[in-house]
Amino acid sequence: MPDIERFERIVFKKKNVLNLLLSFSLKLLQARHVGLLLGTNHTYLKFLPPAQWDRGVMHKFDGKGISGFILKYFGTFIVKKNGLSPVRIYRDTQFGEKKESDGIISFVLRTHKEFYEKGLKILIIHNIQDKLNDFEGESVYSIHSYDGKDIERLPGLRINTAIVRQFNAKNFVSAYIPDYGSIVFNTICEDLIHIDEEKFVNVDQLKKRLDILISAIQMTSIAHIGSAKGRQAAHIIWRKEKSLRKTALDLKNMEIRLNAQKKYLKAVGAVDEEQLNMKAVNIPDGVYAFIDMVGSATIRKNFQPSDYFFILNRCHQVAADNANRFSCRVDNFIGDSVFLINASPFDKQDACFSISAHERVMLMIFTIASIFNEIHLLKSGKHPMDNEGRVKKLIDASKVDLSYRAGMEIGSAIIGPVGSQKRKIVTAIGKAVNNASRLESTGRSGEIHISDDIMSLINNACITQDTRIIWKAITESGFLNKSNNLYRAKFIDCYRRFFHITEEVIYKRQNIVYKEFSQDTSFMIKCIPDSTIS
Repeated sequence: MPDIERFERIVFKKKNVLNLLLSFSLKLLQARHVGLLLGTNHTYLKFLPPAQWDRGVMHKFDGKGISGFILKYFGTFIVKKNGLSPVRIYRDTQFGEKKESDGIISFVLRTHKEFYEKGLKILIIHNIQDKLNDFEGESVYSIHSYDGKDIERLPGLRINTAIVRQFNAKNFVSAYIPDYGSIVFNTICEDLIHIDEEKFVNVDQLKKRLDILISAIQMTSIAHIGSAKGRQAAHIIWRKEKSLRKTALDLKNMEIRLNAQKKYLKAVGAVDEEQLNMKAVNIPDGVYAFIDMVGSATIRKNFQPSDYFFILNRCHQVAADNANRFSCRVDNFIGDSVFLINASPFDKQDACFSISAHERVMLMIFTIASIFNEIHLLKSGKHPMDNEGRVKKLIDASKVDLSYRAGMEIGSAIIGPVGSQKRKIVTAIGKAVNNASRLESTGRSGEIHISDDIMSLINNACITQDTRIIWKAITESGFLNKSNNLYRAKFIDCYRRFFHITEEVIYKRQNIVYKEFSQDTSFMIKCIPDSTIS
């Protein structure tokens, strides 16, 4: 097998790199003949942008034996005399319309020219002689495509049997050469592409050689630019640079979208394999919250099931979006309630900073308050998620109110995977979780019921550039900008301004009792301005 490393060492030193590619690839695929076609137009100029190509000119040949010798030195004259070159990419109909020409060469030049977007592919047509029709013209053949990873079968391709007969071809292999044209092989080693039960028998060996061919083509394409001069060379380099920049930008945008999707999936409870297999841990300072629909049993009775689920799913979507926005996590949707978590096992793994208990509490409060305000927009018919105002119409028609309450606690809980062998979630279990649930049950509509421990934290909490996550979240909301000159603000003051609450934000409650749960002192946080509710 030819040495691709040696090819790489000499390809950029050779003056005629196309001849090097021909001789190298001829040995690589053990072909009878190999030829190069230049993509061009009526000017027959080299290095034209692929979008301007309308034909392929048979440019160079190499081959084995006497026929290969003749083809190498007289091939271009022979194919031109026999009307086989140039190969038109499109043909004109009698009505003056342009249609795609048949044949593997025109197909490659036409469909594979977007190299940077689609990559380099190799096309294979096998057992041509077995299927060759007795008449001159076009015939349909099965075709396979290899992209450097997988071999797939493509729809049948019409090829010109005149070319097949001229070269007495048993099979054809062709590939696009970026910024040049294409390479075509006549009758490669039949063992390489032998098919049994619709599968290539020697697929590993075939892929290995085709991978080498792809590398050789890519190197030759770059090296061949060295023969261009002046403005033409500058234009080619700019064309490649522009394509590479576009590809780099597309990849960057894709990375941004994937990271955003990953963050969102994490916010709605998705976990990775490492978390599913994690050892359960005790977390002393996790923040846990439950939000629940007030009077849900009565509300359900007033709606058709489909209408109730329409409303419920919009509310759950609001919860998921805001959990994502403020780096919290929807642990679970439990009927019409939502369990939210902000704890270290779900922090971004590559973060170069830690999140304090103060910031976790602030993030959770902002999450819940944002959820409540958006649900208020939903029932007012003003939320962009429900442009037709269907939620408002349903609520008005049924004469019911839609509101939520929340309970929130910080403290110790164990976090780990739980479930069956085939279905697991990663969740939190413990006293702090239970307390959050009880605080929610004794809460009030549109407010967050918090413990004395959380109150102690938010009394001293400040939003600064050191609390990076909440700083970034509210800055992206347009609340903070350079003109504010706000580099430090007490949490309560910032919260009041963010949600436009002019009245007292927090008030105390005494002696809360619910089943086995009791709390001597707790606090309520207003989330929706009184002026908005009225």
